[in-house]
Amino acid sequence: EREKSLLPLPEAIYIKAAKSGATVYRIVPEESLVLIHVGRAGKMASLGHDHAVASKDVQGFIELAADPLASHADIVMPLKSLMVDEPQYRARLDLESEPSSDDIASTYSNMRRVLEAELFPWAKVELRFASANTVAPEVIAVITLHGMALETVVPVEMEIDENRLSVVGHLSFGQSDFGLTPFGSAGGLLRVADELQVEFELVAVRLKK
Repeated sequence: EREKSLLPLPEAIYIKAAKSGATVYRIVPEESLVLIHVGRAGKMASLGHDHAVASKDVQGFIELAADPLASHADIVMPLKSLMVDEPQYRARLDLESEPSSDDIASTYSNMRRVLEAELFPWAKVELRFASANTVAPEVIAVITLHGMALETVVPVEMEIDENRLSVVGHLSFGQSDFGLTPFGSAGGLLRVADELQVEFELVAVRLKK
């Protein structure tokens, strides 16, 4: 059950805007996906595994304004519900090795430790449009993770109709951009790569007045 009272979203602002006639969409977590390709590095990298980390619990709102440059979104992802190395996501990323259940459990534990997920339980993204193209716009994303913020430009593709909206895109960033030190073992000879490759598909439905 989602912790609604702790959800770090300005939900009331978006609901008020929708009731005032603004075009506001709420993300549908079950139909959306964030998928992260976590690579490996170090002299012993060949002995390790790449990992697929996924979330099916992305929540948020998107408001499309008459002036596209005034459109914006707020999105959050709870870190505690991240999934590690589910077979369908490893297949989607074309990861051929097969980590054991112990490997997966260790990866999940190490990931939460590196993220300090108890102290920083959410990843947050604030979006605003950087171009007026409503089909393939660039958006400026401010990503907050581990208490630190990173601003980056992300190209996306959008499909919009009266009641539904979908946004697809990809980006990459370093764990070190957020003050994180990638997990390593064997004195650093085998470690998680700093750069993360992220792809996302967000599906949202329009809020009614």
